[in-house]
Amino acid sequence: MDNGFLFSKKMWALIMVLLVVLMAAAAFALQFSGEKTEPPPVIDRNDTAKPVNPGTGLSKAVFKVGNMSCSGCISTIKGALAGFQGIEDVLVDLGSGTAEVYFRQGSGTEVAAMAKAITDSGYPASIVKVFSAEEIQKERTLAASKSQYYIASVSGYDIARADFDMEMNAARKQYQKDYGADLFNTPKGQALEQRLQGQILSRLINQGTLLQEVNRSGFKVDDKTLESELKAYIEKNGKSERALEQAVREAGYNYDYFKKRFETGVLIDRFVDEKVLAGAKTPDQKQRAFADWYRNVTTLTKVVYYDKDLERSIRQQASSGSCCPVK
Repeated sequence: MDNGFLFSKKMWALIMVLLVVLMAAAAFALQFSGEKTEPPPVIDRNDTAKPVNPGTGLSKAVFKVGNMSCSGCISTIKGALAGFQGIEDVLVDLGSGTAEVYFRQGSGTEVAAMAKAITDSGYPASIVKVFSAEEIQKERTLAASKSQYYIASVSGYDIARADFDMEMNAARKQYQKDYGADLFNTPKGQALEQRLQGQILSRLINQGTLLQEVNRSGFKVDDKTLESELKAYIEKNGKSERALEQAVREAGYNYDYFKKRFETGVLIDRFVDEKVLAGAKTPDQKQRAFADWYRNVTTLTKVVYYDKDLERSIRQQASSGSCCPVK
């Protein structure tokens, strides 16, 4: 693969929030370098909605919505639904192109009319499914039981809470090293922690999306290749494996976890190179090929959150910028 398309140390630092440079190659496949298009977060939701209580008689309508790309789209869709009575919450998922509307039964709200209002605002919408309050409660009960071990699912790929905790602990450790042990006891530190949660969860979701595609295709990398890649990385950085292990631990990671993430990076990188970018010759062609492929993949991706507090955090990561005017 062209060196310009390797997952760079600089981009890895963005993912793992200012971790030591040595940790960069652990997941070089999770972000592209400046020449490769960065996968957008799978979830980019409205961050002003209030949490809903499924036990209060709320129903949920799920719509497939076209033409969405940024926070301006979210604002427009919310505005289109503002005149409906009984709507309690609107959640828009840019990654999968869906909108979820929580509303009270008996309020006169018509789901077909909601779809028309969204469509008339410039975003073609069709009804996917309407969930009753009882069905929503079942979803929440299942999520609560799974949240002890998993924080989210990406089309059936469960993201382990242990992985998330490992990343958060490492991020906290780095910030405390730079800004003091009491950082997260301050209001600004608490706001930072919530932002870190959203950032890390978004990265893990992106990784899960890519891994699901790798698994679905049956693509494999043999153990000998993985060992060779790790050895080459160690030699390139002039470190012994013992020195690498020490640096990893100082960064707040378990070494076995580091190696697993490194192997995951190799797997995804090889898959993208051999399957997604096959036939693309120039950097521009590769960029377009990956962007088109990833956009299609995220359209088919279904993200389910088991930890509702973390879902709130990632919703607050919705971009404040807009690529289109708010209507």
